[in-house]
Amino acid sequence: MRGLFIINPSSGKQTNQGKALQAMHELLKDQVIEEAVVFYTRGKGDARNQTYEAKREDYDFVVAVGGDGTVNEVVSGLHLSGSGIPLAIFPSGTSNDFARSVGISPTVHCLYHLIKSYHAVAADIGRFNDRDYFLNVTAGGILSDVAHSVSVEAKTLFGKTAYVAEALKKVSENWFRTTPLLFEMDGEREVFDVFFFILANSKSVGGFPKICVDAKINDGYMDLCVVKNVDALTALPVLTQIQAGTHIHNKLVEYRQVRDLRIFPTEETTEFHLDCDGEYAGELPLHAEVLQGGVQLLLPAENTKTKKIVMEDQGAIPQS
Repeated sequence: MRGLFIINPSSGKQTNQGKALQAMHELLKDQVIEEAVVFYTRGKGDARNQTYEAKREDYDFVVAVGGDGTVNEVVSGLHLSGSGIPLAIFPSGTSNDFARSVGISPTVHCLYHLIKSYHAVAADIGRFNDRDYFLNVTAGGILSDVAHSVSVEAKTLFGKTAYVAEALKKVSENWFRTTPLLFEMDGEREVFDVFFFILANSKSVGGFPKICVDAKINDGYMDLCVVKNVDALTALPVLTQIQAGTHIHNKLVEYRQVRDLRIFPTEETTEFHLDCDGEYAGELPLHAEVLQGGVQLLLPAENTKTKKIVMEDQGAIPQS
């Protein structure tokens, strides 16, 4: 086998990147793979472009070493090229939500066995406003505001603590401000007063490991979670339930599975920022749709977390 290792040198800890290279050398030494090419990104779009140019006859797998943004670019390049090359993720960012959900850890052992077992699953991806793609999440509201207010330096130095500090700051500034938005969910329209919304492919987003508790990465749907109508008295109990994964029946939470989602501003809507796999993605309107089986993922074959988030029998997806 031959592999392409795409490494973002500015993402996360240098030690994690060293572990990925150590796994590569062990795979070569043990003759699990015959050849490995290493590509270091230097700027935005490099990972996407390099992956787009990769040919199936040249590579049996691609490894994305970086955070959510790097993984997003590699997924986009693979989908656009149509090469069908399987992707292995080596998480090296701050959140690494998707990797955590599917049981992938930033260890030499995990990456080594991902490649050696070569267990590929056709995972869904999302298309964002007909121009971009996402593997894990698109979101809007206070969670997006927090994510994009934390500097790269703070993420590197303080990790998740930087997000917690910024979240407390944003909450104090906005005091649980909600925004009225029009949602069109598989054709059904409804207006919600939104604190934040999440449209996710996995269970874990923004440090909440069970926010989309029913999500499967290959069921042909994304899970939508909207926190709405909250105030200073109700927001914290809802967030506590989200942390525990018991929020989906709360009347202040709209939770459903969708294949096509459109969100529009209303006359009362003020500034509302969007996020796509951890990267700033502009403002409303939003159109997100599921592309079933949009990327081949190498996943741990016998991991408990993986089994909980992958449908063994996908079955037929009903047509709308």
